[in-house]
Amino acid sequence: MTEPLDSRHPQNVDRIERLVGTVLKEQPPRRAPSSLEARVMAELERRAALPWWRMSFLHWPLLVKAAFVLGSLALVKFALTSTVILAGRVQSDPVVETITRPLGWAGRTADSFSRAASFCSTLFNAIPSHWLYIGTALAITLYIAAVALSATAYRTLYANK
Repeated sequence: MTEPLDSRHPQNVDRIERLVGTVLKEQPPRRAPSSLEARVMAELERRAALPWWRMSFLHWPLLVKAAFVLGSLALVKFALTSTVILAGRVQSDPVVETITRPLGWAGRTADSFSRAASFCSTLFNAIPSHWLYIGTALAITLYIAAVALSATAYRTLYANK
């Protein structure tokens, strides 16, 4: 009679893995349902018979791909040019005011961010560069220490059990 395998001991884990691997390798291969092969082959034939325009872009002929890309770029250029021309023709104060009033908060927010970035840039430039190097080295050292401490704590608490 064999002794029961306790999975808490590392030497037993290897024995359990070998036992399970042996049992699984001895299993006969499973057969797919008989109708599966016919269904798969029919679907492959159906997809192969599709015209190119019903397939994905990668299956299109090269000339058609190029024409599509060029047509799309022309459409984007037309839309942008039309928008610029129409925006240039709008000189009416009520129209401009109607458009800009709801977007006033965006301008104020952008101005606030611009002022904050300018203040941070001025403050950053006032710090001597060797202080920045020391701070960066200290931050990297503390990060490495935190990783090492975490790994040590993990090994102490979990890996040895």
